[in-house]
Amino acid sequence: MRQISLNGNDWLMKEFVGLDWVWRNSEKPDTKDIRWWYPATVPGSVLNDLWKSGKIADPHYELNSKLAEWVPERTWVYRKSFPTPTKIEGRKVTLCFDGIDYCSEIYLNGRMIGKQEGMFLPFSNDITDLLDESKENLLAVVIEAAPKEQPQVGRTSLVRTHKTRMNYWWDFCPRMIHQGIWDNVYLKITGQAMIKDIYLNAELAMNYEQATITAEIETSGANIGNLKLEINSKSYLVPSIPPVTRIQAVIDHPRLWQPNGYGKPHQYEITITLFDLSGNVSDEKTLKYGIRNIEFEKNERCNPQASPFVLKVNGRKIYMNGYNWVPMDAMYGVERPEKLKRLIKLAKDAQVVIFRVWGGGLIEKDSFYEVCAENGILVWQEFIQSSSGIDNKPPENTEFMEMLLAQAEIIIKRKRNHTSLAIWCGGNELSDWEGNPVDNSDPLIGRLQEVVKRLDPGRRWLPSSPSGGVFSNSLTNIIEQPDMLWDVHGPWEHQGLHKHCELYNRGTSLLHSEFGVEGMTNRNTLEKSISKEHMLPANKENEIYFHRGSWWINEPLVQEVFGGLSTIEEIRRASQYLQYEGLKYAIECNRRRAFQNSGTFPWQFNEPYPNNYCTSSLDYYANPKPAYYGVKNSYGSILISASFESPTLFDQSELSATIHITTSLTAEEIERIVSLSFCCEVVGSDGTVVRKTLEPISVPENSTSDITKVSVPTIELPTELILLRLKVIDKNGVCLAENEYLFTKRKDLRGVFDLPRPELTFTMEKDAIIIQNNGREAALFLFLTSNEPLPEQDFIYFDKNYFSLMPMEQRTVHITSDSTCIRGKRISLENFVYSKNINL
Repeated sequence: MRQISLNGNDWLMKEFVGLDWVWRNSEKPDTKDIRWWYPATVPGSVLNDLWKSGKIADPHYELNSKLAEWVPERTWVYRKSFPTPTKIEGRKVTLCFDGIDYCSEIYLNGRMIGKQEGMFLPFSNDITDLLDESKENLLAVVIEAAPKEQPQVGRTSLVRTHKTRMNYWWDFCPRMIHQGIWDNVYLKITGQAMIKDIYLNAELAMNYEQATITAEIETSGANIGNLKLEINSKSYLVPSIPPVTRIQAVIDHPRLWQPNGYGKPHQYEITITLFDLSGNVSDEKTLKYGIRNIEFEKNERCNPQASPFVLKVNGRKIYMNGYNWVPMDAMYGVERPEKLKRLIKLAKDAQVVIFRVWGGGLIEKDSFYEVCAENGILVWQEFIQSSSGIDNKPPENTEFMEMLLAQAEIIIKRKRNHTSLAIWCGGNELSDWEGNPVDNSDPLIGRLQEVVKRLDPGRRWLPSSPSGGVFSNSLTNIIEQPDMLWDVHGPWEHQGLHKHCELYNRGTSLLHSEFGVEGMTNRNTLEKSISKEHMLPANKENEIYFHRGSWWINEPLVQEVFGGLSTIEEIRRASQYLQYEGLKYAIECNRRRAFQNSGTFPWQFNEPYPNNYCTSSLDYYANPKPAYYGVKNSYGSILISASFESPTLFDQSELSATIHITTSLTAEEIERIVSLSFCCEVVGSDGTVVRKTLEPISVPENSTSDITKVSVPTIELPTELILLRLKVIDKNGVCLAENEYLFTKRKDLRGVFDLPRPELTFTMEKDAIIIQNNGREAALFLFLTSNEPLPEQDFIYFDKNYFSLMPMEQRTVHITSDSTCIRGKRISLENFVYSKNINL
């Protein structure tokens, strides 16, 4: 089998109103329509092609995306010429599209060969007899105007397409409705016998010493001969028995696929070959497949009616260090392999175990699943259904239901062999007419469940996220029905210095599959997205800010917590601190409750558009905000953390906190790190140590233990600002885990802006920078970030970030890049009252 890619930047595209393209014969080789064709790239997006051709202004800048809202109302014709492949005598040539968004007609040499509707459905057609060997062949794709659909604020019950809804306007994405050939296009050259579908399934023995892999292979066409499966240097040859042939392979002592942080994510290469009756290779497919056993068991101390949410992989109970994933870009058809690699590496570095692929976005491309599997990250994939605010009820329209169910059959078959896929889910925040999370009694959700169970019975099914009992992680629900917070969502905002701690200290959820804290973007992203004269006010009174993340503008809370901030940099840094502190504290509280609580999924990991404010931990250009480092620390295999009533000690007689240690380690792993000590310091911003404890500790196995309580009378605290600093140290003095918390004796945190500018010096090493504080006051929460031109081509990584330095204290930060070379790289270092650009 040969595959010839038709991807590339050698396509042409042109806009039309209605059926004007028919009148002009624009899809035909002999058309006289030769004007105003512009370069295009496939896979890609209409909007991106127009932008790159200079036909629309940069949609990422200020209000420019509004000026492109006419684009989806047009019809677009894409054209490409290609030669007839050589050596095809007696072979079959199939034209394949992996995804066209949304409705299209496909033409070859002026002849229509098919219509396609549905962005998640592949299209294929035998074109062997349509190819012209005397000249180049013309492939034309007519992409119709985008369908009307519900934006975020609308009615789910009126949805009529299975299409990404985010682009119709969402709180983190402006209205940039997508069209385009958004996935691969290629020619597949085979014999007359073809492999139509493969379903792989692995059964592990109870002792994990043997695995049986079953391949169900669907074939079609004529002249069908034998089938061969190759795995682990073994071959299995059997006669093909159409339509479906089963082949079983046994592997002794299999190498298991393990999740991130728990071992190597090994995958076997499996090749399946279909021969014709003469013994010649007719078709062949190669897949990567990981052998692993995934189960879910009941949570501890839970309502007996609750679903099981505790993840077990290969017999090991694993806390779900999760994140919510949204499309990498509003123009999601454009291939961005470097950005995808960057995002998954950052997730791996943060010890993320699972992504929830949100139901307003995409059934993700195969490349996403593959990179996740290679890095030990599981995937929870939702069908593209989402809440709409006015009502969140899955449609009951018969035509829509039948369409979605038919598409689900195809989608499940396309994705079910991915090692990373762990969960299928009906959609995001779907509810009944009374507002309760839907269950499988819903007509559409129940039938979707049946399709999943029939075609992919080994995967977990959830009707929606959240899946009940109650929807919201609210203090009211915690107080009134504490045993009904099973899989819950919210809140998505910092709750304030007192209420935030109270809410998460009192948590009872079994699974927290969506919640967040809002924060501003990074400085270089902000400066690329908005002009200097429009930087202020940084609130909803500014039309540009309102357009770019209005739901997440926390400037009023920032002013309340920090008091009287006037510059954009003060507001931005304060906003980012609140996001960091709020998200970190919430995750720590949830994780300490493992395995009553079985997983935490912050909203959200990434963003598809450069918002000024957003709940994302990374900015649009894939650079972490401080919040990312808070989550990364919270997901460590050893977590040292504190719980307390509030970071403000105003009117309090003492600083009081309970110190906890949490691990994901087994008893055997703990034995290898003997002689651990715990260090706790209460220190003033001038470096005065008020209280210090250094004592041996025992580390719990895959759970949490309380270490000690810290209590210091407020009157003994020497400065307005106080740090509680925690470390776990091994016998060689190596720090295995650390954490720090900022307290204030005032009602607010204004004091961070009253500190003097830090006196910092830098020493460069080959792959590191040493930062020393030579001043008399603390340098609070120093943040390193890339200062390279955007978008970056060679991403930078910091092993530690967003930390404080006390007077005369230093820290070594190791720096790497995708190219492994950091010489000449530009970074910036900032805190509340400091900013400096540094050339490495």
